[in-house]
Amino acid sequence: MSRRVQIAAIVLIVIALLFSVYVNTFRLQAEQNNHTVQVLLDYDELVSLAFSQGLSLEDLSAQFKAAGATGVLVRERTLEDLVRSGDIALLTGGEARVLLQMNDGPAVALGRTLLERHKDYTYILTENRALYETMTATLSAIEKEFDGLPFGNLYIIAAHFNEKEREKLGLGFAYEDLEAIHRGGLGIVPRYRDYAKASDDAIDLIGADLPKIPGLLMLTFNDPVIAGAGNIPYLAEKLKDIGVPVGMFEFYNQAGLNTLARQIDKNVIRVHSISETDMANYYEKTAAERFRLAVAERNIRSLYVRLFGLEHPSTSLERSLDFIKLINTDIAQEGFTTGTPAPLEGIPYARVLVLLIGLGVIGGGLLLLNLFLPERWTLLLGVLALLGWGGLLFVEPMLARKAFALSGVIIYPVFSILLFLREESRTLPRAILALLKMSGLSFIGAALMTGLLADKSFMLTLDLFSGVKLAHALPLVLVTAWFLLYDTGFRARPILDRVKQILNLQVRNKHLLVGLVVVAALGLYLIRTGNDAPQLVSSWETSLRELLDRVLGVRPRTKEFLLGHPAMLILLYYGWSRSKLAVLLLAVIGQISLVNTYAHIHTPWLVSLTRTFHGLWLGIIIGVIAILCLNLILKYLRREQFFSE
Repeated sequence: MSRRVQIAAIVLIVIALLFSVYVNTFRLQAEQNNHTVQVLLDYDELVSLAFSQGLSLEDLSAQFKAAGATGVLVRERTLEDLVRSGDIALLTGGEARVLLQMNDGPAVALGRTLLERHKDYTYILTENRALYETMTATLSAIEKEFDGLPFGNLYIIAAHFNEKEREKLGLGFAYEDLEAIHRGGLGIVPRYRDYAKASDDAIDLIGADLPKIPGLLMLTFNDPVIAGAGNIPYLAEKLKDIGVPVGMFEFYNQAGLNTLARQIDKNVIRVHSISETDMANYYEKTAAERFRLAVAERNIRSLYVRLFGLEHPSTSLERSLDFIKLINTDIAQEGFTTGTPAPLEGIPYARVLVLLIGLGVIGGGLLLLNLFLPERWTLLLGVLALLGWGGLLFVEPMLARKAFALSGVIIYPVFSILLFLREESRTLPRAILALLKMSGLSFIGAALMTGLLADKSFMLTLDLFSGVKLAHALPLVLVTAWFLLYDTGFRARPILDRVKQILNLQVRNKHLLVGLVVVAALGLYLIRTGNDAPQLVSSWETSLRELLDRVLGVRPRTKEFLLGHPAMLILLYYGWSRSKLAVLLLAVIGQISLVNTYAHIHTPWLVSLTRTFHGLWLGIIIGVIAILCLNLILKYLRREQFFSE
């Protein structure tokens, strides 16, 4: 390798690492200062529990407040909700006609006149004037045709509602209930529905409604498309005036929410919940553990908690309070407190900072290229990369950051493996030292990537690291190609000659079988990458993960400590040969996983670092045990003359 290339590359890498550490220091500080979590109950469950226990909402809220809950999430009520709660009577045209025929009086005559005008309408009857005014204001804002008629103590609304509107149309909140809940010490998180709320008048209605909600903690949305998605800048302006944060539910993508979050200066709080259908798979201890992991490992600062045992009223209250206490105990053990979380602090950003951090990716590329290219070509490509990096950063800064972050997590694991893996065997201590050096060099790619993507957008998952599959597959292909296409000691034979030699080899059935197995294994590996297919995780692996979480606090990646690192230690100890190709494939996965652990920017940096540390020392122990066992097996086989030296 050219000395001039080495010096140039090392200078670029050192500069980049210094500025990456600078940026990541602010990220680390932001994560450390963001240790308050809110615990939210479900309004419908709270009302049901209050009824079954014969308690007022105020008294019940006070009990949950004492147990550690901080708020209640409340969906906008629909027509069906209002019917169930007894706040309205909902009649079809036929039902209204029968009712009117059974009665006389001026109100009946007025009703008959209304019925004659709108025979196919639905009729809403209520004695609650505030509810009537809320419903008519909502219908006006969403430009819904209706007739409203107050008559004495009875209020009538006539409009055409289809089945979907009955179930989905949001018609405000039960403000008396919200006041009672707030008097009990809990805050309120409204959850607005989307259906038909596309006009500016509807957004005005939300803007006027939010200040009336007592103990407002944050704003959330209920449906796959957020309310006000038709004019997000106008909605953002309203929310910025109020200063209320917006809740983003993990694993629930809502159209328009990312755009809104950016336009309100990322004033966002991430929310985790267990869906109603998934609740059947949990009990209190496992659910609390899931919440703990969400808080500790994914920057979740709001927990939307559904309760257990509400179908058994006699024991449900005590059980529910104990569940909230258990959640508080678990997150407290991680160093978090319950309360009202503040939005995540910002990270300093400037294009010059990003430019300097990106130099480290170019430096790594120079070292890698110089393994098989002459010095002049390597330096020329380095200059072109520098010009391209600066130009792309000026034109498309986010694309540039993502592209170089991806390049970093590909270049460094590949270079570290090519640099340290060789055909000669090592002593066990030297093999361990080589693995640590290799992992440290790979880690530089992770450090540069986290510096390039240190931003609230990535920490809040408004934006994501791009190219996860490529980052896992390409290093595997490149390393395998290197060791298959290059001769002993990394002295290159002409690549085309080597390719021709391989293509001319005679292919037997066993080769096809092995190839199919390798392709299938690679496909499974890529499918499981990024947790895209949790159903492929076996029960034993799930149990192992839970055990490691309990014992170590932060579990290492299975493919690192159980496969990748032990396989790499074996290769470093015995030396590389083409007969160990399958071991090489496993070994490369360990270095790939080590770097890509940090691509989860929403995971706190210290958690990822702890995960890496546990993966290494556990992998080394397993690798040492494997080598000792292999040595015993080989010694036995030689003694029994199964093969000669």
